[in-house]
Amino acid sequence: MSPSARAVAERVIVTGAGRGLGLCLAQALSARGDLVAGTVRDPSSADELAALPGVTVERLDLADSDSVAPAVAAMAERLGGVDLVINSAAVNAMTVPDGRTTLTVRRMEAQPMLDIYRVDVVGALLVVRGALDHLAASPRGRVVNITSWLGSMGGYATDSAVNYGYRSAKAALNMATRALAAELEPEGIPAVAVNPGWMRTAMGGGDHADLAPEQSAEGIIAIADGLDMSRTGAFLDWDGAEHQY
Repeated sequence: MSPSARAVAERVIVTGAGRGLGLCLAQALSARGDLVAGTVRDPSSADELAALPGVTVERLDLADSDSVAPAVAAMAERLGGVDLVINSAAVNAMTVPDGRTTLTVRRMEAQPMLDIYRVDVVGALLVVRGALDHLAASPRGRVVNITSWLGSMGGYATDSAVNYGYRSAKAALNMATRALAAELEPEGIPAVAVNPGWMRTAMGGGDHADLAPEQSAEGIIAIADGLDMSRTGAFLDWDGAEHQY
């Protein structure tokens, strides 16, 4: 299904919607008439997101674990329900204090590793927890966790930076998605992990990357549109192809 306008609007939570892939996801969903709760850490810096029709800007700090599930439950009520959660928010070695120590075991410090894991893995699960009652009540509740090819165990890329924090967190998110798919299967809620590709974003490859985030966003939305129980637990590329766990 293309991101053109549809007769029936879905209610979608997109985390990390203030920039990059998250903003592109919110833009594409808005353009086709969906109702979107776009989460950001600082709403005052989310003018572009706030200008989108059908989009509400919601403050959410995934590093503040105790606040996540209640905040998501409240925004789900304001949204009138939830049909789809897209966990796009993430941090990496460049966006947490002393994060560069996670690039090598020789300088490794515990807190930056834990900071990345708290947001990228625990935070994503707490978002689902907060939205779960609404996902269960929806006729098509689904979960899409944005991961990375760098978290692939079988396809470990030896020619890329060691990057312990980010790689370990995304590998953990992959396993968390498999576990989530297994737990939610009896309720008919599919969950998948999606690699968005090497994008031209601040957290991606910048100008060196070969994929526009808008193109990745359209592919991810197409996956979400077609997602059913036959693919739950899968690790997919943005174009729908199976990726090696």
